[in-house]
Amino acid sequence: MRIRFDTIGDIAVIQSDYIDSMKSKARIILERNPRLRVVLAKKSKVDGIFRLCEYIHIAGENRTVTIHRENGCIFHIDLSLVHFSPRLAHERMLVAMKVKDGEIVLNMFGGVGTFSIEIAKRVTARVFTVDINPDAVRLCLANILSNHVRGEVATILADAKESLSVFPIATFDRILLPLPGKSIEYLPLAIPYLKPNGVIHLYEFINASRKEDPVEGVVKKVSLIFGRRKMLTYEGRIVKSVGPRRYMVSIEIVVE
Repeated sequence: MRIRFDTIGDIAVIQSDYIDSMKSKARIILERNPRLRVVLAKKSKVDGIFRLCEYIHIAGENRTVTIHRENGCIFHIDLSLVHFSPRLAHERMLVAMKVKDGEIVLNMFGGVGTFSIEIAKRVTARVFTVDINPDAVRLCLANILSNHVRGEVATILADAKESLSVFPIATFDRILLPLPGKSIEYLPLAIPYLKPNGVIHLYEFINASRKEDPVEGVVKKVSLIFGRRKMLTYEGRIVKSVGPRRYMVSIEIVVE
């Protein structure tokens, strides 16, 4: 019997189903994976200003706290308080590998610090990581201390829109917008704070028919936002399918 689940630290997360079915799946998961200690079921989709999910305890230890290891980093996570997706581990590695020593980076949706810490672990960059969720910022601070980063990670508790005003125009070499569904809304606010030839990493959801290119669809949406400054080059890829003909797309843009 093949069972799909996400692994976050020593927690397995399955999709919500009939209770007997979930208990059966949980028993099999724990038997086959001795290092897993908890099975939770995701009861709701990501929702609210803090982007949280509701979970049901199915089996094992009754907790939502764990330590997750990814790309040479460790992250303290409490799934009842913060949003976290292990499925973006490869994306976080790809972005971290792009950053060079000495860069100043802004992560407008920092969460528990995954993108930011993985960058600062690799290079001597200075990363400002913003989140509106105080629990995410608290865990991010713990994660910074746990990872002995080479660079510097500074946390800011604020809505990303409000946080920008504390910085001079053209401060950043690179800006991350890793919140599909909201990133394009924040993009016009971020552009003025990017240095010439700076880079934006943006994630967005889009619907596309079989004849349509999801990447080109996102690029068209993004291109309408740029005013005087131009997109010099861009690279895009489909990160994953999130529903019938619906995709998460990643765009890396070099801005004039």
